[in-house]
Amino acid sequence: MSKTAEADDRGRIVIPHEIREKHGDRYRVVELDDRVELIPINRDPIEGLRDAVGDAFDGNSIAEIKEQARTAAREAAVEDLSDSSQ
Repeated sequence: MSKTAEADDRGRIVIPHEIREKHGDRYRVVELDDRVELIPINRDPIEGLRDAVGDAFDGNSIAEIKEQARTAAREAAVEDLSDSSQ
């Protein structure tokens, strides 16, 4: 489906009802070199994560996934501090 939309004087664009019904009401605006894209944001971020990474988190609870993410972020931060101090 392709539709044309124009921004109003405040920069707002109306997303047609049919598209909102299919993809939801939240979108990430991505600026690329030659265009701007609207990427629908999944209503359930964990479901979106599972869609993106396949079965990488199968068998893990949300709490376990969050803890793994925190641990990875902590380790990356410590590594960045170590690299910047050298």
